[in-house]
Amino acid sequence: MMSDCLLKAGKLIIGDGRTLENVSILIQGGSVAEVGPDVKATSDTEVLDYSDRVVMPGIVDPHVHVCFDGSSDPAEVRKFSDELLAIRGALLVEKLLEYGITTAGDAAGRGNVPFAVKEAVERHLVNGPRFLPCGRMITISGGRDPLGGANEADGPDNVRRAVREEIGRGARYIKLAATGAISSEHTESFNTQFDLDELKAAANEARKVHLKSHAHAYGEEGIRNTILAGVDVLVHGHPLSKENIELMKKHNTMYMPTIVTYYESQLHHDDGDLPEYMVRKEKEIFPLIEEGVRNAVKAEIDLVVGTDSGMPYTPYGKSAAEEMELMVRLGGATEMTAIIAGTRNAARSMNIDSKIGTIEPSKSADLIVLALGKDPLQDITVLQDRESISRVILMGKTVIEH
Repeated sequence: MMSDCLLKAGKLIIGDGRTLENVSILIQGGSVAEVGPDVKATSDTEVLDYSDRVVMPGIVDPHVHVCFDGSSDPAEVRKFSDELLAIRGALLVEKLLEYGITTAGDAAGRGNVPFAVKEAVERHLVNGPRFLPCGRMITISGGRDPLGGANEADGPDNVRRAVREEIGRGARYIKLAATGAISSEHTESFNTQFDLDELKAAANEARKVHLKSHAHAYGEEGIRNTILAGVDVLVHGHPLSKENIELMKKHNTMYMPTIVTYYESQLHHDDGDLPEYMVRKEKEIFPLIEEGVRNAVKAEIDLVVGTDSGMPYTPYGKSAAEEMELMVRLGGATEMTAIIAGTRNAARSMNIDSKIGTIEPSKSADLIVLALGKDPLQDITVLQDRESISRVILMGKTVIEH
């Protein structure tokens, strides 16, 4: 644990595309007070000398599902009470810090489970990251299997009511279902659900209270509706056509492709554990992902890391780093672009980039110190190895040390 300290870095990855060599970070009261080559501290300030190491911002994953644990059938969650889900979820989020994830957003959960996990972290009952729930996903009537947690609404006025309810419950962003889902047996992924006017009502309602809106969407029409409605973050977004990419540039839509959840799941299609309907729908979508992501990267759309952790074969912790690797390996992004997607852009997607996401004065001191010789700008895969992470600092305090 630490209070005020001076941390020396051989290379500092700011999180916005810049790097600095041989600088110090002064941490006071949980925040970054000063960054530079000649930072001075008082004689009683603790000094952490990592002048031979790389330091970067804590990773941000705005898309986990704390009601799910990554097992092969999401329907297993029906066997759990909300109370048991909250206990299990609190244990699951502890794994995130091990991989340098200092902030996570829950992208829809049942009842008050995500809020209970948030409180457990804030009361220090578990060692978890800053945790920002969106509450329940807002869907059309019957739009989702209720096991995941949904606030059903039909028509613009009722959608406004649903958004206001989630805001009142403490949601830190708003999650919308623009189309059907792989994990809901009774819906097809490419079928549109909310109409354009309903999505607009939701996005506008969130904007009034300075919250970001995210929309799960597949298929040409559902994706186009999401963009035209002014939703801030397109989630999944497969297949992503060049026409919709042009619309995204015009509307400043951020893109969270969640590649890792499909990539890992398709490796297990022959195991026989996934429900048949999920295998069928994933086989429809997976071949369409790479081209769209590559085109989005070429168009310089703002990418956001999001993992869908908790979905089948998408474990807590390692998945965020693997998502960055897939952005590079399949999407053609640079390592720096992938890091920005998992730091500054991910923070921006939850409208918390004024407080986290980059290592700059007045922001929360959320930092990762890499092991000797490990540099994610040279090899993005190092972030998938817990042993590559020497220290994780959250709000100025060491929460993981290897």
